[in-house]
Amino acid sequence: MKKLFASDYDGTFYKHNRKKGEIAANVEQVGKWQKSGNLFIFATGRSISMMQMEKRRKLKYDYIVGLNGAVIVDKNHEILFQKAIKPETAQKIVQLIEASQIESYSITDGFKGHFKLPRKFRPSMLLFKLWGLFARTYHLSKEAALELPVVQIALTTANQDEAVAFANQINEQFEGEAFAFANLVHVDIQAPGLSKATGVSFIAEKYNVHQEAIYGMGDSFNDLPMLEAFHGLTLPEATDPIKIQASAIYETVGQALENLR
Repeated sequence: MKKLFASDYDGTFYKHNRKKGEIAANVEQVGKWQKSGNLFIFATGRSISMMQMEKRRKLKYDYIVGLNGAVIVDKNHEILFQKAIKPETAQKIVQLIEASQIESYSITDGFKGHFKLPRKFRPSMLLFKLWGLFARTYHLSKEAALELPVVQIALTTANQDEAVAFANQINEQFEGEAFAFANLVHVDIQAPGLSKATGVSFIAEKYNVHQEAIYGMGDSFNDLPMLEAFHGLTLPEATDPIKIQASAIYETVGQALENLR
């Protein structure tokens, strides 16, 4: 039976502790998983262009479910699915963000867009090359970005409580028009009815993968729909609300793949 494994990227496949060799070990296990006839998906809050910046890590995957299910591409980055926020709603959300004096936010179609920097931002030399790639992708003006199909608006708050409060405000004020996920100090806003779970289901249906053969692994709140819908897996670093929804805890994605293969 073909199996499908969907992994979050930041904090899950690429853990914040950055242990030497851990990503390479994960990539090796992905290759073995695929050679066994199974599918591997990244299900991430990142845009496709942000995932493309990780090519130096020689990642292996069959599909990327990006922006929490709002855009799906294959391994050649051909678009299979894309759903945008209505233009008038996107305009109102950006106005609310600016009225709330939130300094840093982005607007994207999944590939390019606009990024407003905080006033005190200074990229370190270590991150200069990566920042250059990001800046070339998110080079559009706010007005130009709002003319794109706006797949996601993302923002950064001062702390997690502010992120949760702002996400709740979006969900109340724009019910049925947009939906917001709070993820640590970040808030991701997209069209309603989308999640990592809907994106994974889209791929599963394409290959007729049975529900019992689908696994989802993540560490944060935007992973919950995926952990609830499928065999949910997480890591020791995840918070208790995430662990409650998981059927198993693994140290790494590679460890989970090796065990399930």
